[in-house]
Amino acid sequence: MPFVRRRRPVPRPSLVEGLHLRVFLARRFNARRFAEDRGQTVGIYIVAMAALFFLAFAYFAVGQATVTRNSAQTAADAAALAAARDYRDQMKGDFLKDLTGGDLQGLGQLLNLTGERQDPTAQTAAEEYADDNGATVTGFDNPSDSPPTFTVAVQTKGTVGPSVIGSTKDRRAVAKATAVVEPRCTLDDQGLGGSPTGGQQSGGQDSGGAQTESPQPGGGQTGGQTGGDKGGKGLGPIHLTCDSNPLTIDPTPADFAVNLSDFYSVHLITDDLPNQ
Repeated sequence: MPFVRRRRPVPRPSLVEGLHLRVFLARRFNARRFAEDRGQTVGIYIVAMAALFFLAFAYFAVGQATVTRNSAQTAADAAALAAARDYRDQMKGDFLKDLTGGDLQGLGQLLNLTGERQDPTAQTAAEEYADDNGATVTGFDNPSDSPPTFTVAVQTKGTVGPSVIGSTKDRRAVAKATAVVEPRCTLDDQGLGGSPTGGQQSGGQDSGGAQTESPQPGGGQTGGQTGGDKGGKGLGPIHLTCDSNPLTIDPTPADFAVNLSDFYSVHLITDDLPNQ
């Protein structure tokens, strides 16, 4: 009979041993997969944090640019208003002279802002106010038409500052503003004579008006007050209509003083001048 070699039976693991083996293999597999996933998660986290930091610094740069732009616009507004107020205040002498002398023709021209008037100090006033607000005047325009307007362009002295956007380091803000001087009063038909009923006696008080004397810059305040200018002996009370209200002026008292803001308004024009 031929010899037959029998295989020795392989012992089968018990149920407990099988469970231990499965747990061991599962843990080893999961540990390897977790290590791979952890490496990918760290990379995604780093990229996300870098993007968030960049957006935060970008928003900060936008805020810096906005502050600088607002500063430029404030300086332009103040400079334009200063030039217009200076123009108005330069009429003080002629206005008081015609008022106390009873020169209705000259007074009417002043009230209507007709005729060419040059103000050599208007640009100087604009430059001073722009400098007080941290800017320099880069353009000054004073058209000769009526009502007189003053357009001032400024550039900030300071820059936006360093940021994640490289071009902001040396970038300066520019702005433009236009102010106008407009009459508020007209001569009545009776002009010179006795006080009409219902009229108001001028005492230097502001008779109202919209958007006059806009915010003053940090260098001080220049108003239209010309108090202390003494009136002479005129021909009698003068009757005006200011802002649709009757106004009677009697320049004969020795302590007579005039406030030009009662007769002219100074305000900004913002409708037809887009900023640059």
